[in-house]
Amino acid sequence: MKKKMALLGSILLFIGFFFFFVFYSAPAYEPETLEAGALSGEVRQGLKLQESMGGTLDSQQIRLCFRGHELACDRESATWYLPVDMDDARWEAGSFSDAGGEIRVFPLQDYTTWDKTKTVADGQAVPFLAWRESDNTGSVISVVFTGLPVVRMDTDADLDVDTVFAGGVTFFGPCGQEDWTLYSVFQAHERGQTTRAYPKKGYRVNLISVTSTGVINKNEQQVLGMRDSDSWIFYAIYSDGTKIRDKFNTELWNQFGAGNTPYDAHYGTHMEYAELVVNGEYRGLYGIMEPVDSSQLDISDQEYLYKRTFGRELTSEAMDGSSPEDYLTVLGMELKGKDGAGTEEDWQCFRCYVEMNEAGDGAFAREAEDLLDMDNMADIWIYLQLLYGEDNIYKNMFFAFKKESGGYRLYLVPWDTDLSWGNVYADSAEDLYVVPNPDAAEQYLEWPFADRLLALNAGGLKEKVTARWEELRSDVLSEAHLQELMETCIHQVQDSGAFARDAARWPDSRHDGDYAAMSDFMEKRLRFLDKWMQE
Repeated sequence: MKKKMALLGSILLFIGFFFFFVFYSAPAYEPETLEAGALSGEVRQGLKLQESMGGTLDSQQIRLCFRGHELACDRESATWYLPVDMDDARWEAGSFSDAGGEIRVFPLQDYTTWDKTKTVADGQAVPFLAWRESDNTGSVISVVFTGLPVVRMDTDADLDVDTVFAGGVTFFGPCGQEDWTLYSVFQAHERGQTTRAYPKKGYRVNLISVTSTGVINKNEQQVLGMRDSDSWIFYAIYSDGTKIRDKFNTELWNQFGAGNTPYDAHYGTHMEYAELVVNGEYRGLYGIMEPVDSSQLDISDQEYLYKRTFGRELTSEAMDGSSPEDYLTVLGMELKGKDGAGTEEDWQCFRCYVEMNEAGDGAFAREAEDLLDMDNMADIWIYLQLLYGEDNIYKNMFFAFKKESGGYRLYLVPWDTDLSWGNVYADSAEDLYVVPNPDAAEQYLEWPFADRLLALNAGGLKEKVTARWEELRSDVLSEAHLQELMETCIHQVQDSGAFARDAARWPDSRHDGDYAAMSDFMEKRLRFLDKWMQE
């Protein structure tokens, strides 16, 4: 109870601080760009003031704004971050100012004469003078133009200690856009299993609004161009040295599996990169992700969504020997979208799946044809085989049971695919629980459930897999398309400057950038699966 009261107090504190703001967007759209040399006059004025100023201004007093919006700042280095469109060679127009109004801001170098693409990719800091006329004091500060969105979180919690916290969050998109900022109050908590041991934490952030009487409501918003949602995953991308595996895999599944259902819903997630700053401290590169939930999959009150979180044996005996409150421990399964762990009735759909797996071959094949969507099954099998996604065979999978005329139909949705393309699990904290296994490129990924379906050709799955593979290899899974998708992901993390900044902030994390090894694995994997399909 005390924790809840403290959390509510923290939320109300931020409500008071930000007054009536729950959400705001940028002022009038300013599409103008700057010509080369446009800031030369301001630079001369700033250099002149720097020479004549009578003292040093404490940089902690500076609240740098661009186009009227206060930017995220790393206070220790006095560096502010401004997102720009890194694919547009023109510099965005807009003035820098201080939120308090007493401090004036001048560029000390005319960055409009610099190559914007190189400036962003190199993470080159631009010096500015913050000068206060009243006492003729000033301080040199830095602005980094990043090619990725920036997220600023303000909270009275200590994120190195507190696992549950609240505050205010601002999402900054490219500053040339009309509505380039979004603000909300939030509640958050740490998330992840193995990743909780890492110094760079992952979070689940819930956007909220709070009434004057303290009533908390959900605040659904479109974040970074993704769907309306009040809940967002902040994925820390700590152990993957390329920083692209999850983004690449998410985009890949979205291009052939997430939409291949009879429903007008997205059976996957979306992920956008961003750089996170918390309480004036740069925290590095993150993936902001939509949650896979009932809203995403359009699961009604009469339908069910389960998540396989841990690798445990699934048996009806284990279900009989425990209550739903213990299923996470016993079965490694969670029920989503219901109150708590749910009732025995809420688990009946999943029990049918478990009992089907315990049945003899004949009954298994017949029941599988009735229960599974075989198109979805073909897609998920191809997807995991291609990635060599061994971490998704016994966990990191959602089970969505949709109600249809003949009963319930099961659809599988993948999640958390960082262990892929040659990266496999290792029980070693020193290795961040990940080691390379390039030999896996030419090994069959055993998945007992799917292997049994294929061996029995339940629902004609063999023919569906063969036909789907042939279809995809001429399009989405062609070498050219996969390489193009990979290059797009590399461009986002590398040419934005974020990869190098994340490496400097988290030197004990992986930042090998070994895209050649990933590409080589992909090439060998495609050849192996082509041959396997033929045989």
